Amino acid sequence: MIVGMLAAHHALVKKLTSRLHTWQRGLFAVAAAVFVASCASPPAPTTAPVVALSPAPVAAAARVSQPAPAVAPAPSPPTVPAAVVPKEASLVELPSYAKRGKRLPSDAGAAGRAKLSYCRSFEVDKDAATYFKRLQKQNRLPTETELAERKRQNAQTLSAQQFVERDWVLRRDNNKSVPQKCKVHGGSSEGATAHVVFEADLNGRRQRGTAAVVATAGKWRSRDHGDWSPVR
Repeated sequence: MIVGMLAAHHALVKKLTSRLHTWQRGLFAVAAAVFVASCASPPAPTTAPVVALSPAPVAAAARVSQPAPAVAPAPSPPTVPAAVVPKEASLVELPSYAKRGKRLPSDAGAAGRAKLSYCRSFEVDKDAATYFKRLQKQNRLPTETELAERKRQNAQTLSAQQFVERDWVLRRDNNKSVPQKCKVHGGSSEGATAHVVFEADLNGRRQRGTAAVVATAGKWRSRDHGDWSPVR
């Protein structure tokens, strides 16, 4: 019995082995056929990968350069002429009695201005009305005291207008005997007294004199004159 079972088992193993060999041969034949077919047929074309191309950059439109705005040139500053320094007038020769003390400049300073003001007080205007307006502008109209003194002397009452008109007539008649158109040429000062050299029209001639000007209460006033001499 055991022998029969072994024989049956052996027959089964042999049968399975035969089938396995048959299956292996079929598989080998299929592989061989596939290999031969692959060698005989040209290989399928390989599709190249599609690469998305970036669009070519569009050149930016050439920018049209705008012309620079016209700028008006800055105005040149006006040429300022150099200041002309007035030439100092040469100092005149002083008389011996006027050489003491401090030498004054060509205009004689405050003392010279006082002398010019004194000379202008003798200037005669073209008419009485103009003379009145000048005195009025300079606050030099006759005072009440002067009007009262004139009334006492002449036994008549005068208004300020009448007083000035009569004074103008006297000045017109005597204008040649008083200095006119004065011009100062320097001088000297010693303490409260100054000697101012000046020129003026006097008695129809251009003459040079030396005036004594004194300081009283801080203000210079003309006192008198020295000798007059013709201007050469």
